[in-house]
Amino acid sequence: DLSMRCLRFTPVAAALDRGKCLARTWNDGRGGQCSRFPAPGEFFCRLHLAGGRGCEQWRAFGHVDGPIPEDALRQFEQRSDNRSGTEKVDLSVWKKRRLLSREDAMQLDAKGLAEFIKTSGYMGERWRCRREKLLGNSIDKATVVESLMEEQAADLWAEVVCARRTEEEQGLRRSAGLQ
Repeated sequence: DLSMRCLRFTPVAAALDRGKCLARTWNDGRGGQCSRFPAPGEFFCRLHLAGGRGCEQWRAFGHVDGPIPEDALRQFEQRSDNRSGTEKVDLSVWKKRRLLSREDAMQLDAKGLAEFIKTSGYMGERWRCRREKLLGNSIDKATVVESLMEEQAADLWAEVVCARRTEEEQGLRRSAGLQ
């Protein structure tokens, strides 16, 4: 079974074309399948077979429905989990984020809210500036809380989409007799 982490960057089984090269591609950080035809008698195209035995190009991102090498997987995750515009978010920190209700966030004083934001893994220039403005009383607490609620909602929705995709993929594999 592919890990949840890899499934996020794996086309669903119904979208795979076994008549094409089976190399996973970058596809703007979303993961995809190479669109070229495989070399005769091979699973991969000539481009993805280049590099010599054990160093083939397809190994950079892996087989389209196989595991992704850890370094490449981190690149996919960083691209996908870019929650603050152009900044990259460390997925291990993002996964540790705690949820806070709007009511509880509004009850915190500025220092407490700034501390929650920092210790809960809201990183990057955007969040650093919000913490500083909050502590300097140059931004309304309700504005920061609203941003926090939006970020939490986006995080939760990303988890829902990932879980749905995993369920869909498992259903397709079962129906294809792969499990």
